[in-house]
Amino acid sequence: MPAWTVFGVLGAGVAYLVGRGVHRRSHQQAAADASGLTPVADLTHLPAALQRTALWPLSDGGFESRVVHGTLSRGAHDIDITAFDFETLRERRGEWAYLPVDRPFRIGGRISVVVCEVDRSFPHLLLKRAGQGDELRGDDFIDRKGSIAKTARDGLGLPSKYPAELPPTLPPAALAVELPEAWRAYGRDPSVLAELVAGGLGAPLVQAGRRDLVIELIDSLIVVYPAAREVVGSDAFGDLTATALALVDGILASSRSLSPRGVELQRAT
Repeated sequence: MPAWTVFGVLGAGVAYLVGRGVHRRSHQQAAADASGLTPVADLTHLPAALQRTALWPLSDGGFESRVVHGTLSRGAHDIDITAFDFETLRERRGEWAYLPVDRPFRIGGRISVVVCEVDRSFPHLLLKRAGQGDELRGDDFIDRKGSIAKTARDGLGLPSKYPAELPPTLPPAALAVELPEAWRAYGRDPSVLAELVAGGLGAPLVQAGRRDLVIELIDSLIVVYPAAREVVGSDAFGDLTATALALVDGILASSRSLSPRGVELQRAT
């Protein structure tokens, strides 16, 4: 191969990588502008509790992009918030998983996630709004044929769906707590959820009309993500962040803050 051909191929490759990087940065900056946050490199600042959510076994880990982070003031509270797109490791392998609860649901191979860290400590609770993820539909024909991994699995006759490992903090039966229409919840302490709903979370749940929305509370984290698919476009990304913050407002209004020693303080009236 002539030298000029080699240099031409290398130059095209470098130009592709540079263009791809510019494209990603522009999308990240647009997401930051829409959500009022700042672009960051990764998720290393988040607590390890994120890996104990149901999101983690559903995805089997994954690859984040469009990561933005910052601290936003909400009345008397400062909320540390991170939002990002997440391609699941299962998607890379050409498979998907469902959470084996009494009404199982799946998540998409690419989703958007908002993580809020607050001055609270919660037992693990998961709330799910009814939506397409409850139907456990497989990936459509176009999506499967557009993926080398999924096409290979089909050719080898390998299954594409698996039950995810249910976190030990979440029993499979839904909690017997009265919730707004289309919502259900899982956890081990119904009294905590009942107090949250009665104290301020009920109204934001009604207003959060996004189908398939999932809310997880664990330790100091409130994790919000739509199960069906990633959020397309910076405006929709900002809207998801606003939805998460409204839910956080309701949770903060109905729960007790922590002192520097980790002791619960009485909720302000």
